[in-house]
Amino acid sequence: GKPISADRLARTAGEHFLAGKRTCCESILMAGCEALGIKSELIPDIALGLAGGIGLQGDACGVLTSAAVVLSLAMARKETEYPKKKMRIAQAAGRVHSEFKKQFGCTDCRTLCGLDLTTEEGRKKLAEGVKAEKCAKFVEAGAKLLARELDAT
Repeated sequence: GKPISADRLARTAGEHFLAGKRTCCESILMAGCEALGIKSELIPDIALGLAGGIGLQGDACGVLTSAAVVLSLAMARKETEYPKKKMRIAQAAGRVHSEFKKQFGCTDCRTLCGLDLTTEEGRKKLAEGVKAEKCAKFVEAGAKLLARELDAT
């Protein structure tokens, strides 16, 4: 297919995230699937449980978990042989994860955003500024890493 622009994917994900008031997971999933031409009524709802580091628990950043979902969808279309498909997806998702970690020093939501999203106070701080000040950067960077992998598939 035609190359996927990292800047465009980052911009689209950023727009869903801030203007569209979506979670990081939904934003990455929506932008990735739009770029791939994947349409489904399951998108973006299927990503909602990943928000806030899986159910607001502060674990794996939703940018990474949803990027892994997008990569799975993209590669599953191109590779029919199961062992190969499984390995290619794991390697691609792993590269996104390690590059992200290299850029930001960690991959868990709580450390990245500095908030406990299980609390009302944490969610309030996220909405009042942390989302735009910190998390938007992670969405943009993750989208670019995702685009690079999608282009390589």
